[in-house]
Amino acid sequence: MIGDLYQSHLRYGATYEESSADGLNPRPHWVHLMESLRDLGAEELGRRWTLAERRIRENGITYNIYSDPLGANRPWRTDFVPLLISAEEWRFIEAGVKQRARLLSLMLEDLYGSQELLKDGHFPAALLYGNPAFLRPMVGVKVPPHSHLHMLAVDLARSPDGQWWVLADRTQAPSGSGYALENRTIVSDLLPELFRNSNVLRLAPFFRAQRDALISMGQREDPRIVLLTPGPHNETYFEHAYLAKYLGFTLVEGADMMVRDRRVYLKTVGGLEQVDVILRRVDDGFCDPLELRSDSLLGVPGLVDAIVAGNVKVANALGSGLIESAAIMPFLPGLSRHLLGEELKLPSVATWWCGQPQALAWVLDHLESVVVKPAFPSRGIEPVFGSELPQNKRAEFIERLRAFPHEYVAQEQVALSTAPVWEDSNLSSRSMVLRTYVLNTADGWQVIPGGLVRVAEANGSVVSMQRGGHSKDAWVLWDQPVDTFSMLPPRDEPLELRRVSRVVPSSVADNTFWLGRYVERAENIARILRSMLPRVGREEEAELGSLLLLHGCLGTRKSKLPKTKRTATTYPTLEKELISLLTDTNRSDSLPCTLEEVARIGGNVRERLSADMMLLIGQLRNAMESKPGNRLPDYSVMLTACLERLSAFSGMERENVNRGSGWLFMSLGRRLERAIYLTRQLRVITKPLALENWSFLEHLLEVADSSVTYRTRYYTTIQPLAVLDVLMSDETNPRSLDFQLDHLAELYEKLPRHVPDDLKTLQDALQALRNIDLQAMRLAAPGKRRVSGLAQLDRYLAELEATLPAWSNNLSSRYFSHARTLPITMGS
Repeated sequence: MIGDLYQSHLRYGATYEESSADGLNPRPHWVHLMESLRDLGAEELGRRWTLAERRIRENGITYNIYSDPLGANRPWRTDFVPLLISAEEWRFIEAGVKQRARLLSLMLEDLYGSQELLKDGHFPAALLYGNPAFLRPMVGVKVPPHSHLHMLAVDLARSPDGQWWVLADRTQAPSGSGYALENRTIVSDLLPELFRNSNVLRLAPFFRAQRDALISMGQREDPRIVLLTPGPHNETYFEHAYLAKYLGFTLVEGADMMVRDRRVYLKTVGGLEQVDVILRRVDDGFCDPLELRSDSLLGVPGLVDAIVAGNVKVANALGSGLIESAAIMPFLPGLSRHLLGEELKLPSVATWWCGQPQALAWVLDHLESVVVKPAFPSRGIEPVFGSELPQNKRAEFIERLRAFPHEYVAQEQVALSTAPVWEDSNLSSRSMVLRTYVLNTADGWQVIPGGLVRVAEANGSVVSMQRGGHSKDAWVLWDQPVDTFSMLPPRDEPLELRRVSRVVPSSVADNTFWLGRYVERAENIARILRSMLPRVGREEEAELGSLLLLHGCLGTRKSKLPKTKRTATTYPTLEKELISLLTDTNRSDSLPCTLEEVARIGGNVRERLSADMMLLIGQLRNAMESKPGNRLPDYSVMLTACLERLSAFSGMERENVNRGSGWLFMSLGRRLERAIYLTRQLRVITKPLALENWSFLEHLLEVADSSVTYRTRYYTTIQPLAVLDVLMSDETNPRSLDFQLDHLAELYEKLPRHVPDDLKTLQDALQALRNIDLQAMRLAAPGKRRVSGLAQLDRYLAELEATLPAWSNNLSSRYFSHARTLPITMGS
């Protein structure tokens, strides 16, 4: 049993230019487009493209190239000149792709079922059992008929003679359809007249069919469907968020779901909701750390068990990555004849699996004309172009091929066709690959009309988005009336008004809660450091004690100050400590590290934050990047600028964020963090203050931005009880402890499923605070022992300092992890 060893080779020569046969005159179906572009002129096209680029940035359309410094913030690159495909040509492509989808689906059904193909010698056992993508736990698991593949992506290239060939099949979590939809939206808005007059097949019916197909998989009325994403750091995360919103599904990460009683549940702030269908964008092996890859943090523990029990459907089915290997391509013509009784309509590019002796011998004899790739993509082996292999490495590579032949597959190098792209106000040609998508529906296989066109970089022949390539739209010019259905409502049609918020997954609430906490933590650190910097520079011995008290309010566990009383802290050591807090990115309690956490968490929920807020978060990340030197006064300007941005964030949080569950958790996080810092700071006042430490009271008012409030009431007389009144008991001061506890209780009460006992804990803490009569206490003069009233106050603050983190843990358990909580009370 061998594959088709002597396959048809691509005929070389000049590459095929999509728009023109002679480089001068456009092909018939390109004439209207070229004339329209010429009539618009370079200036008008440039103006429109500038607007389109701005829209891409404003809408946050991104693609993460891992080696790019912009990372997840790199704007999506597209070209407004579409690839045109005639109706006749599209009918041929559509028929070939549908046949290929039927064939691959039947193969998966057999290989995870009866395995007749192996028994009858139609498929090599080494390609099954030697493939890391073969998931043994999924063998024999029942799936709906012929539904191993919900969607298949097929990469197509055109040879110099005009023939379309298949370069690759994407079977486990095919990506790009969302970008194809976004490209269509951008280009049709940029060239509206041309689009309307070209009779282009629409994309919306394909996505409607996808939505309906997934709903039918749920097998009940109004099933819960989620789109499972690896998270914001994945290169195509924007597409995941975009498709989820477009299709009306909930975007989730693995941590958002849990398995109980062999059923999958979505963790939301409103409670657990059973999940019926998972549209996944996570690779097979990462979907269940219990049954598959134990090192995965992306999946759902127990998911395989829920699938085996039939309680959840996954699209594409787990294990479908088995046939994503190019090594199966030599066997497809024979398998098509065996399983379908048909010749393969859309051929694969000439491919040889080196696991067969005849194929290996042929590859070694023709190494100059092939590219050698890993037979199993998960191996992570880089492709080797035989024509570019240095002579001194050739023998070593051949030896490796002979030693592990089954690990490699060879494909003929393809001379890709070229298509016009808009560059520097002119049209240039670039190598291109068309990725089209075929969908499994109740009415049979349905192909997206066109797809995603990927274009190589200038002077490059390798088409890869990760290597800096970009994309374009594909227009199928139909010769019959087209379906103008759109999943977006017409602009002139009234909408049904609603204010019901979307489901908020627990991970979103978790991230917004900690975004609020880290923003407030950064502000507290910045305010304390800004208050200390000018005073450290003066090096007044009498003030050192108060500065150390203020430093203690940071609650840092990474302090570089002396740990024992035997070694006295000096101004130079304190200065080094402050510089460390201002610059050390490896120190978890430093200001730069805290701001980095703000940026990281903000990135996790960027699809739920406005463009202005994400811009501000990016500015915060860079706020402390510059290195002004080792002089402390130079950092004061940076801290002031940082605080201005943090204040801007506070303003956006109050004025621009919708008062839904996300805002509730963000505000809870801010109020909680501020209350924790305030409690720690106020406890210092309840201890005896030496005369030389009396200035600590001024620092505390300055850090809390309450100096003006204090002066308008008490002029310049600084007394502990008056400071306590302003910072602890003043209900009108947004920086007071009373204000934080009052708002914490108010915000918590608005949460769904809030725990009455936890609410009562907050209310009791607030009432106990308001029962404290500061007026009845005697003033503790400098150097004198504290009075009993302050000792009682210190006990209250100590209990509150222990209660607030415990209350936060209960909040996290209730809404984020959905674990059981234990009741807490003040002093418990």
